[in-house]
Amino acid sequence: MIIYMVNIHGLLRSRKIEMGRDADTGGQTRYVIDLVNALSTSNEVSRIDIFTRLIKDKCVSEDYSKQIEYVTDKCRIVRLSCGGGKYLKKEHLWPYLDEFVDRIIAFIRAEGKIPDIIHGHYADGGYVAGEIASNFGIPFIFTAHSLGYNKLAFLKSNGWSREQADKEYHINYRIEKEETILAQTDLVITSTEYERDELYGFYKNHKNPEYNVIPPGLELSRFFPYYDYEMSGQVIPERNKQVRMRMMNELQRFHIEPEKPLILALCRPDARKNIDLLIDIYGKDKELQALANLAIFAGIRDNIAEMENGEKQVLTDMLLSMDLYDLYGKMAIPKNHDSERDVPELYRIAASRHGVFVSASYLETFGLTLIEASAAGLPFVASNKGGPKDITNICQSGLLVNVEDNKEFIKTIKKIVTDQEVWQRLSDNGVNRTRKHYQWSTHCDQYLNALHKILKNREKPLYTPDTKTESIGRRLSMTKYLVISDIDDTLLGDRAALNEFRTLLQDHSKDITFGVATGRHIDSAIQILEEYDINWDIIISSVGTEIYYTKQKKFDKGWYNHLKLKWKPEKIREILKPLPILSLQTEPYTQRDYKISYNKDERIPAKDAIPIIHNVLSRAHLAYNLIFSHGSYIDILPYRASKGKAIRYLSTKWKIPLVNIFTAGNSGNDKDMLTGNIGGIIVGNHEMELESLKNSSHIYFAREHYSAGIIEGLKHYGVL
Repeated sequence: MIIYMVNIHGLLRSRKIEMGRDADTGGQTRYVIDLVNALSTSNEVSRIDIFTRLIKDKCVSEDYSKQIEYVTDKCRIVRLSCGGGKYLKKEHLWPYLDEFVDRIIAFIRAEGKIPDIIHGHYADGGYVAGEIASNFGIPFIFTAHSLGYNKLAFLKSNGWSREQADKEYHINYRIEKEETILAQTDLVITSTEYERDELYGFYKNHKNPEYNVIPPGLELSRFFPYYDYEMSGQVIPERNKQVRMRMMNELQRFHIEPEKPLILALCRPDARKNIDLLIDIYGKDKELQALANLAIFAGIRDNIAEMENGEKQVLTDMLLSMDLYDLYGKMAIPKNHDSERDVPELYRIAASRHGVFVSASYLETFGLTLIEASAAGLPFVASNKGGPKDITNICQSGLLVNVEDNKEFIKTIKKIVTDQEVWQRLSDNGVNRTRKHYQWSTHCDQYLNALHKILKNREKPLYTPDTKTESIGRRLSMTKYLVISDIDDTLLGDRAALNEFRTLLQDHSKDITFGVATGRHIDSAIQILEEYDINWDIIISSVGTEIYYTKQKKFDKGWYNHLKLKWKPEKIREILKPLPILSLQTEPYTQRDYKISYNKDERIPAKDAIPIIHNVLSRAHLAYNLIFSHGSYIDILPYRASKGKAIRYLSTKWKIPLVNIFTAGNSGNDKDMLTGNIGGIIVGNHEMELESLKNSSHIYFAREHYSAGIIEGLKHYGVL
């Protein structure tokens, strides 16, 4: 199998993962890398590619600017640009995701191989994966990692309004996209039954997909038990000894009595992690302070003042609480730790001192740190809501509490720290049961079985011109030539010639993908094509401002978003309204999101009228493209829009060389799609507006009219 993973946001690399660097580089990043490492060992997998964002920003490592990074001999991280080079938070990436879709499509075309399955991570990756799956007719898997409704509920519980949440996190748009994902995905993978049954239950489309509960695995070679150091004959690598000594020294910088049991917390500086609650209950209980030290590793930081507001607030509150309760000598808040080397040693150090790992979050979707701690032999205390319930049921390696009940929370921590029998039972269970239930090999077996089931139950839709299950991605990945024609007075006009052209297209359907570019709106274009029984793959409609694929009218969102830049339609209408030489067209569908259409006063020659329009728009500093056709029609489009620019966009998106694209037209609004390195065909019945192109080396002026002229031109270029 060829598997694609989409994990767009955060800082993704195969080694030295910057876990906790910010809110976007957390457990999801680790999960994806560990998953592909494990899948790479399977003979059933030939290739895995992880698609993430290419980042060129001096504020982050140069590693994230490398387009290709090998994780294993079977797996690559493929970094593609979208939204510029600056590192952006995930909430700011939504406007650029269709650009990312186009980059993946171009990559697939260049590779020459279509993946068997695509797996999207988080809502942004899910949206992109769904678009790719739709284009290529492949199954689509989704893993949320976190969900919008859950985050919204948390924000509301902290006094946020939905309006505030939407302004800061685009939460409404995220939830909308999650609903769309659930409507189209073939499978949702969750880590816990709670996530499946409770968190997805808020969505209208939650019953649509299949669900598989597959807990993530653990790299057990890193999270070996604490007592391995004490076993006779056990050889511990020097690196582990060095890391252990460094972390012990780091803790001793803070603790006056470092030999005491250790209460360990490890999380991002996120308000949802309730770090302030843990410090509060520890700071108020003198007995607990006498029993154990506290150590909180809250992400990675250099300068709190330069961090994001949310993280800055959490860390500032930690320092203030430490000072309020005078916890100097009892509480450690180190600035840095390495997720791959330091974290396992921290668990073992805490376990060797018969300490406890504490997660103070009200709700954890899963709780990977609880499994990590358990594998090292460190018991945990966590919330009785969410994922920890599943982990506790399976491993019996920790105790659950109502986090909002401070007395219960403190009592439970003390019980583990002081009751040797309880501590040992939980510790032994953790070491033994994590190795039985949380191995990556087990996860991968379940994962691959789920993929096989999907592929078996879902036939890949192969392209046939007369079916509604065609995949435009597969079609364009196989095509050699792209032929685009205008409709009126180019494709249509001679029924016999049209019939011959249709037959030729059918005979050469393996090599030729056919489409039309027209001033008509999409419904009008489809209606006329169906009337003449013309099969098509692509329609560029409304003078190049909209692109659609196949009879399903799949809309090209990438092109739509590409046209937004500097487009000010209301301002254009306002500026042109006083001109007596123009009148807005009133026919249905003539006015589109990216097309403002006018009739020119026929009494005023074009050579006089058009300079006036240009002058008015230019003086207003508006970016636009003016298309004049048929002697009286004027269309004002975004400056990025036209039939020709739409065709060049298709060339880039689908990796079809311009020299393999051939266009046919007869009027002025076809002009820019006929020029350049494209093989242009001007039919014999063309309008005088195109006579100026006669000296162009890339344009063929046919003698024959209508479809016969297209046939003549394609034979001239050697396509037929």
